Amino acid sequence: MKYLYLLKPFFRVHWPVYAAGVLVLICVDLLYLIIPRLIGKTVDSIIQNAYFMHYLWQMLGVAGLIAVLRYVYRECIMGTTRRLEFYLREKLFLHAQRISLSFFDKQGPGKIMALTTNDITAVRMAVGLGIMLLVDAVIMGAASMVIMVRVISWDLALWAISPLFPTLLIATLMGRLVHDRFRNVQEKFSALTEFVQEAFAGVKVIKGFAAESIWTERFQAISGANVEASLAMARLQAAYIPVTHTLPLFSYAITLFIGGNLIIRGAITVGDFAAFIGYLGLILWPVMGIGYLINTIQRGTASLTRLGDFMSIPIYEDEKAAEQCMLNGYIQISGLTFAYPGSETPSLNGIDLDVPAGVRVGIVGRPGAGKSTLLKLLLRLYDPPAGSIFIDGREIHKISFAALRRSTGYVPQDGMLFSQTIGENIAFDGDYSRDEVIRAAQIAAVNEDIDTKAEGYSRTLNEKGKNLSGGQQQRVAIARAIIKKPSILLLDDVFSALDYRTQSQVLANMNEFLAGRTSIIVSQRIAAVKEADLIIVLDRGRVVERGTHAELVTKRGLYYKLYEQQFADGEA
Repeated sequence: MKYLYLLKPFFRVHWPVYAAGVLVLICVDLLYLIIPRLIGKTVDSIIQNAYFMHYLWQMLGVAGLIAVLRYVYRECIMGTTRRLEFYLREKLFLHAQRISLSFFDKQGPGKIMALTTNDITAVRMAVGLGIMLLVDAVIMGAASMVIMVRVISWDLALWAISPLFPTLLIATLMGRLVHDRFRNVQEKFSALTEFVQEAFAGVKVIKGFAAESIWTERFQAISGANVEASLAMARLQAAYIPVTHTLPLFSYAITLFIGGNLIIRGAITVGDFAAFIGYLGLILWPVMGIGYLINTIQRGTASLTRLGDFMSIPIYEDEKAAEQCMLNGYIQISGLTFAYPGSETPSLNGIDLDVPAGVRVGIVGRPGAGKSTLLKLLLRLYDPPAGSIFIDGREIHKISFAALRRSTGYVPQDGMLFSQTIGENIAFDGDYSRDEVIRAAQIAAVNEDIDTKAEGYSRTLNEKGKNLSGGQQQRVAIARAIIKKPSILLLDDVFSALDYRTQSQVLANMNEFLAGRTSIIVSQRIAAVKEADLIIVLDRGRVVERGTHAELVTKRGLYYKLYEQQFADGEA
């Protein structure tokens, strides 16, 4: 498999314990081979009226040793695979955070949730239980066959195992079908998980439109597709499990018929026959479990393929990108044209902009003009074209993600908050003191609101901070960016949920903080950007105007129309 490389870094470290477990497992399998021979000798001793207790004590001793070693190999193998599960989840989570947002534009969180749960569990089962079953089948089957042929009767052995060949052939042919159908099951489960997550995230809208019946029908359709995929898998298992469990039973019938005749002719003893039955059992139970073995292995390989496909999504970071402690904030944009994946119309077209460090820039424009897109490209949430954005004279791809985002404070439109305390949401990305948290909240003009809440900064928020008002959520998000003391601050329409008095208070509080920092403020409101050193007006992805507030009002262009409209509405 081409994606086995995902496991190599883990086993490069943990292979000694895993290999020790496999070796102990082989020893246990070889110990099992002693039991049937001891049973045969015991039977012959009883028939001959000879002393046989020493065989019983030997069997008890072997059984006790097997019990101890079984614990050892399961601890080594299954314990290692649990660590593998942890390793893969950590690797997957890290990769999911680093890939471009374009993936999440096409796929919801359901796919990642399915990979994190079902798929990684399937890989763990294949590497753990699957390998154990495989070793059992190979070692005990081969060794038992050798003993049956060389010690008891070669012709009886060949006749006894003859029904096993069609069993193995059928199981092998069905293995590929298991792989494909299980992958389809996982894809349908991903779609179901994503739908349910979205439905309950928007449950207020669904209830508000009395759309419960419509969404229930959609759920039934997606859930039905999941059930059909699972039933297709179940039908396949229902077909080959009877085959793998029935055909081997003919081996016992053949053994009883031919072995009975050999006993009558005196070719073998009753004890040899009893031992042969024991060895046949050691061969048959792995064969009867071949369906489960192939099912486990194929599920694991299908899931590893899905994991590999996801982990192959590129992260557009130059491996030689320099790690810098803090950027100064000098931004240069040259001929920036960008279209979202799958879109033929550019969201930004030929943008040129020169922002010296410490300058405050305002960006205004109609909805859909490309304002938010520009901020996302500056933060490399989407990957900009090479040679279009430079920071401190360095092409943006030559700057590590960590250095770029550590130097930037970003407040998106939705101001996403997490199910943590208010204080933890503000001190989101570092270990900040309580005084720093309070100071950031004061600058964002949300300190007084927090003090009125029960438990204050220690109050735990609901999902997405829904137990705060929209304006409070935005101001907590602003405080979260301020506490970083970034050299670059990006504010994406963060005043939309604030009344104008609160907006003025936040802007007044931020004046001192913004001094010496590069800041880009995107807003629909002229009042939020009119104090900026430079104002950019975007329309359909192009810069149509630029200048100060006074200069743009004098030009009587699009900026003036927006200003005039808001002034007439009492907003400017």
